[in-house]
Amino acid sequence: MTAPEVTAPKTTAEQREARAEETLRRIFAGGDLGAEATALSNDFTDEYTGRLRAGLRRMFRRPGRQR
Repeated sequence: MTAPEVTAPKTTAEQREARAEETLRRIFAGGDLGAEATALSNDFTDEYTGRLRAGLRRMFRRPGRQR
């Protein structure tokens, strides 16, 4: 038995741009550059890692096995 697949919700380019602009606003308003950049990077990495993982699972799924 395998663990259920958990993927981050897909975002649009506009949503990612808005999130990046909001991060820049917080940084320019005196926010912690390192913490803000790390949070943004982690969100991006988590989303794309989830997409890659889901794609690999689809490619290497055993024949005849349905989910």
